[in-house]
Amino acid sequence: MTIESQLAQLQQAATEQTEASVQLANNITEGLQEIDQVKQDIAQTYQTVNQNNQALNDWQTQSGSVNLKDLNGNSHTLPTLKSLIADAQSVNPHPHVMTKAQFDALRDMRKQQYAGSGFVEWGRHYISNNEKLVNEGMNTLEVLSNMIALGRNTNTLSFGDSRVGMPEVIVDGALLRIECVNQVNNVRSNILFPPAPNGTKTYDSASGTVTQHSNAEAAFAAETDTNKVITSRKDLAFLESWHEKIADKDVVYPLGNVQYGANHYKGIALRNNLVTQGYSAFGEWDTGTKGHGIKWSSLTEAQKATFLGEPEHNIYYDPKAKAYIQVRYRVRVVEGVGDNWYRVQADGVTVINQFLGYSSGNQTSVVKPQGASTELLDLGAHPAGNRGMYKTPFTVLSNSEAGLGAFVACQYDGSPVSGVSSNNKCYALPIALVQRLNQGAYHPSYNPLGTTGFSHSDLPDSQGHAVTWNSAALKQKPVSTRQCFDSNIARIPAGGIDWGSISVAYSGRPDQYKYHDAIYAGQVEDLRLNAKKLHTEKVRESKLSDAIAAKFRGKERVPFTKLKSGACYDSAVTIYIYSKINSAVSSLVGRDVYYQSGAIVSKYSNLASFKAAPVAIKFTDPGNTNLTTFSGGTPLNQWIIIDNFSVQGNSSFIALTNPNTGNMNWFNTGRASTIQAELLFPTDQSNAEFDILPWTDIVATPDNFKSTFPDGVQGQWIPKLPDGTAGYPLNRKLSGDTLSATFTIDQGQTWVKNNVQFDPVKNINSVSWNANTVALLQYESDSVFTHAATNSATCGDIGRVYATQAYLNQYGNRLQSSLTGQVGKRNSSAYFQEYLNVSKHAYYSPNQTLGWTSRAGDEPIHEPLNLDVPNDNSPAVKALSTITEKNGLFYLQFHGSELQYQNHDVQLANSSISQSYTKGKVYRFSVGEFKGLVLQALTTLTGIMQEVTYINEGGELVGLVSGNVVFKPVNAKGSWGDDQTIPIISGENTKTDLNGNTVKVFCHHTLFPIGIAHNG
Repeated sequence: MTIESQLAQLQQAATEQTEASVQLANNITEGLQEIDQVKQDIAQTYQTVNQNNQALNDWQTQSGSVNLKDLNGNSHTLPTLKSLIADAQSVNPHPHVMTKAQFDALRDMRKQQYAGSGFVEWGRHYISNNEKLVNEGMNTLEVLSNMIALGRNTNTLSFGDSRVGMPEVIVDGALLRIECVNQVNNVRSNILFPPAPNGTKTYDSASGTVTQHSNAEAAFAAETDTNKVITSRKDLAFLESWHEKIADKDVVYPLGNVQYGANHYKGIALRNNLVTQGYSAFGEWDTGTKGHGIKWSSLTEAQKATFLGEPEHNIYYDPKAKAYIQVRYRVRVVEGVGDNWYRVQADGVTVINQFLGYSSGNQTSVVKPQGASTELLDLGAHPAGNRGMYKTPFTVLSNSEAGLGAFVACQYDGSPVSGVSSNNKCYALPIALVQRLNQGAYHPSYNPLGTTGFSHSDLPDSQGHAVTWNSAALKQKPVSTRQCFDSNIARIPAGGIDWGSISVAYSGRPDQYKYHDAIYAGQVEDLRLNAKKLHTEKVRESKLSDAIAAKFRGKERVPFTKLKSGACYDSAVTIYIYSKINSAVSSLVGRDVYYQSGAIVSKYSNLASFKAAPVAIKFTDPGNTNLTTFSGGTPLNQWIIIDNFSVQGNSSFIALTNPNTGNMNWFNTGRASTIQAELLFPTDQSNAEFDILPWTDIVATPDNFKSTFPDGVQGQWIPKLPDGTAGYPLNRKLSGDTLSATFTIDQGQTWVKNNVQFDPVKNINSVSWNANTVALLQYESDSVFTHAATNSATCGDIGRVYATQAYLNQYGNRLQSSLTGQVGKRNSSAYFQEYLNVSKHAYYSPNQTLGWTSRAGDEPIHEPLNLDVPNDNSPAVKALSTITEKNGLFYLQFHGSELQYQNHDVQLANSSISQSYTKGKVYRFSVGEFKGLVLQALTTLTGIMQEVTYINEGGELVGLVSGNVVFKPVNAKGSWGDDQTIPIISGENTKTDLNGNTVKVFCHHTLFPIGIAHNG
């Protein structure tokens, strides 16, 4: 190769390398430019990531929203985590807590499950010397002041059939567990009542005003015709339930119980100073009760979960209100202003003006709803005014979904009451009425409800022991009710000594009700209703067994007996008895109450007729000493005892009518201007009512009675004049084990008190009393638990007829006394009680409900009686029980009659000849085809019996033409005169039995409902 060619190649190579170098330089330059761009991009990305990192931190920790950027630098707004949680909680903050919709669905389900609002479980109870049973799940606490108990923890000794220890109630579908009310532990719930009346308050029935006076003397001085000192009253206890936002007070209560007594719940410390005290108070009178709760905002999430996760606390979430709601309750106790509560059962009556409250005269005081309010107002004026009133559920159309059993808070027109709850609904579930004694001194004439005694004559006013009303050491003999509260005479609480109280353990009373601050079982009227649906046939048999065994509770008043006197006016038909005061004519019995079959009916103004038994009457004629007898042989100046009497007349006169003759025109016409009359009878009844009555029978001549008790005395006179003989029949069944006699033989100058003998079978005081005696026989007697009522349609079928003449309460004696007012006296292992099958009954069925017809011959017919021959002329009773419904509540209904045994005067008869037969007479056929039969005529007839009648399978004689039974077989020695029929009437009446005796027939209902009626 030549040099030129080699140089050319080298030059070519240099050129290529130069170009390559230039290209490399260019590439390097471009690379460096790209690196700079990447560096810039990396810096920008780092900046974006750094900004997003802060936003992510804010997203986790802050509320609201944050901005995030993508790699292109575009911004994106996102809600933070807290905002997302809040949004989720707006649906349900805790998935395990019910929403309002779920809670309401449960309520609706329970409303279908139960008959209405009431007790699902009574709870258990305790019985001891100091704790007595009222009814299942309720007992008294006689050693604790002013208190009764509900429920009993099953971890302690308890009694009863309830499956749980503590009561459970349904109120408008919400299930509430009632426990730890006013209790530091969970042994029971204690319901506190206000102190007993002390004579310092007056109630004006014209205005409804209650006035607290400085002392009893001022209170009695303020009395007018309408304004009276409160010495007797009933207090009402009820459960109040409402829905409330927890955030409103920032407090949550265990179980929703704003009176929760314990200071802890499952390790969570509770406090009792978080809400105004009145929120937890039992009533206006209560300044001490404080419920324990906990501030909701102070709870940890775990503690909140404790309340939110347990359904018994009744907390739900309302997404519309964005709030937790708790269903809460308290027990309220309204201090009464007297005894006459207007309505205490939330039945199905639809008359609009049916409220929970007190009624007296023209004034009514209604119970005011409280609910979520911290301001107390127990009773207020009607119309509703402030905070409305409680009405029966179906008088409040907008709230009728609550069902029977609970009163509903509303305005007068039925519209909801604002401010009582989160949903403007509030309910009252009745628990009990309690009859109170008073703190005054006991006196049988002037203060029969008193408990303390009087001042001793030898001691200063401010100290020393009290003495009873009849003590010889009495400082001053009282002559008025006012003096029983006068601290100068009576030992009412003064100087720090609370006489008549549990703490001092002294009582001026002679009966079982010792202390004013103790509540005894006999004072309690149980108002609780069973919320469960009842099967009518099962409940009829169950409740009949309870009625027979004396397990029903009742209530009754005690009479007041006085001797009255006045002049007579002779109408030639009846005697009008009256008295003249200040030249004005007033009736002898004037302004008193009157009775129907021993029960008070009303005060009379027009003096419609009434009956009272027994009575004593005496006529005198000071203007004519020669007249010794009335026409008809009735003597002057002599006490006459009659079984009963009727009084009729107008506003000026009383007519005394002889029940045997239809009138009592016993003296010659024209002698009225000088003839005087004296009358001893029950003039009044106390307003106080008891299940176990503190009964008093009076043994005395009327003259000695008037001298000893010029103003009368609580009790009923025994219609036997003391004459040294033994055996005084008690007016009531003695149900205790003691008969105490307080008696005098010197018209009250000195008194003796002893327990005296009695015969429990014959029910008599078996001692002798001489003519100078005035004795008060005091004993316990069970009240009636039925009353005369209008015959009403039955629910379900009928049962058997029950008959009894037993002297023991557990074998129907209390039932007999309640239905007829008579006391069974049979003590035998034979037939002293029995059940009889109904062999025929006719009825119609309107609205698918059985009801009796009123047509003659349609009465139910039962098997023949097998009751044996009674001892001591014991009466008997027979009754057919059914279930009836009134205003949505079930009651036990009894139709039946009194039975009287009569020995027979058996007459011989010949069935083969024509002979006359008299209704009720007993015949023994000694001749003819019917020879040997002993039969009682059911009708009056004449004929040849073997030709006009035949013998049926039951041994009865039946008319061939009529087909009617005309003779029935009887015991030749005697019979009950029973016609085997159950009369269907309303109220009470009489009929003539087959022996010709007048016997009582009746339709009675139980005083208290036995459950809630329901559809389905």
